[in-house]
Amino acid sequence: MRKHFPEVLKGMNLVAIDTLHLFPTALECAKLVEEKYAKQALWKLPKGITTKDEFIAKYGDCEELDSADFDFVSKVEPFQRALEECEKDILITGRRMDQAAQRIKLDVWEDQKRTLNPMANFSWQDIIDYVDKEGVPVNAGHNWAFRCDAPIEATSRHLPDLPWTKVDLGKPFWRCTEAEIKGSPPAAITYVFKSFGDMHTTVPVEPHESERAGRFVRQAKTECGIHTRTTFAGAPHGGSLVDLMVKDPADIKSLTASAVKTIEINERQACDVFCLLSGAFSPLTGFMEETAYNSVVKDMRLPEKQLFGLPVTFDLPEVDGINKGDKLLLKWKGQNVGVLEASSIWKPNKVVEAKECYGTSSLEHPTVASLVTEIGKYYIGGRIHGFELPKFGYTTQTPAEVRATLPENKQVVAFQNRNPIHRAHFELLVCAQKDVKDSVLLVHPTCGPTQPGDIDGLVRIQTYEALKTETEKEYPMFRWAYLPYSMKMAGPREAIQHMIIRKNYGATHFIIGRDMAGTKSTIDGEDFYGAYDAQETGKKYSAELGVTVTHYENMVYVGPEEGYVQDVAHHACVPMSFNACIHATSLC
Repeated sequence: MRKHFPEVLKGMNLVAIDTLHLFPTALECAKLVEEKYAKQALWKLPKGITTKDEFIAKYGDCEELDSADFDFVSKVEPFQRALEECEKDILITGRRMDQAAQRIKLDVWEDQKRTLNPMANFSWQDIIDYVDKEGVPVNAGHNWAFRCDAPIEATSRHLPDLPWTKVDLGKPFWRCTEAEIKGSPPAAITYVFKSFGDMHTTVPVEPHESERAGRFVRQAKTECGIHTRTTFAGAPHGGSLVDLMVKDPADIKSLTASAVKTIEINERQACDVFCLLSGAFSPLTGFMEETAYNSVVKDMRLPEKQLFGLPVTFDLPEVDGINKGDKLLLKWKGQNVGVLEASSIWKPNKVVEAKECYGTSSLEHPTVASLVTEIGKYYIGGRIHGFELPKFGYTTQTPAEVRATLPENKQVVAFQNRNPIHRAHFELLVCAQKDVKDSVLLVHPTCGPTQPGDIDGLVRIQTYEALKTETEKEYPMFRWAYLPYSMKMAGPREAIQHMIIRKNYGATHFIIGRDMAGTKSTIDGEDFYGAYDAQETGKKYSAELGVTVTHYENMVYVGPEEGYVQDVAHHACVPMSFNACIHATSLC
């Protein structure tokens, strides 16, 4: 940086994240970097932790801790604190396109992520040539060679007492000949460290292998979370707002002609197509393939460990005549809305999906019943090429269109509801907008299919339109938009789904009320989720998503003088003579 970008270096902060699980040589190398470039690093550790023993006492052993949780508490959260302390929002990385398939389209500058990757086009050879030429400090662990008589599985190379001999070559392995690395007599197999991460997720590899081959072993992901982060509140999930619309008419014509089958989609599927094509489901670029589906069902995360509340799948009752690689033309009420590339076809285990996503496999849950009896037996995953956004009986707006209406540098509080809006809802909106200083209130109800017995979406919209007309002069800080989304009634996990969608629409805050996205047994009327489960789940992942949860109780009318207040025993004393309680926080 001193040689090539001196002005950048002058104003740059050097951040060092000690996860308390790093190789000792990595910490030593970081000190050498500080010395060589006369740049003191801002060191950050997991919040409130100073030793590995303290980490284990608070979070448990790293081998037992969920990998995404480990990365968040040990890397992402400390890095967020560092950004705030430095008052910086741009990250400079050493990522390269040749490191992994996930980085093959890596840009030098990623605007939405506010990330500069100056070495994006470097190769491994370019790196070591530059290191040797410029005298860049080198991790002493690169001097080690591990010689053995037979291959050892990568997933076992982190274990102690392995049948190999560790040798200090006295210099980095790339400065050694093959004979020096293998020793005399030559070892059958020799491993070296080409990259260093945490000790429990990094193993040595053969010299010809990619350096990333030794990272995140025994895990599905290939990134720690820092590189998939969004650096500021209001940024889209994953950093970039996805746009899957095909712009060239010739390409639309070619894709249409290449389709082997035309499928008329239903309203639920049309809602999903809208959310995919418009970027509401960013970072998804299509219906989930089997690997992503399994990851989200089991862990509520995409394979790269980004949060995602619920699977987004395309179902069919039969897949006869459809093969992997085929293109399917999707039609909605006469519209050609796009082409789906069938890159994954499988028969899901719906009992597992129900249990993991809805917390129950009981058919008394209305969505579980639909999953088993109505939704097709097969799922098809793959990228979607959009021709037209599906049209509904109401006006819709994309995330980009809503963002264009939001003033800069203001916080945005999003309100989601599946019900008609009433006075207590409105009082809650006014309260929320005042609580978040100088904010905009985005009223963003879902208007697609819900559970049996709910009021039709077109009827619900009429209540919002009436209220909008009555209040727009007095409350110019309100924004109104309608979302074609099919409710799943999945309680806590659906709360995360809604937070992600509103994040993509520009929200920095999200209102979660009592029993959000909850439902009752169709037999005995018992709730499937606790009243505050959704709130607690939203709060748990709030920092990771960059969306602040604002939560409210039922709004209770206590008379003309005080009007509406929250019905919270430990916050307010509500006179017993007033009992006009309206459930304003049935935000589901």
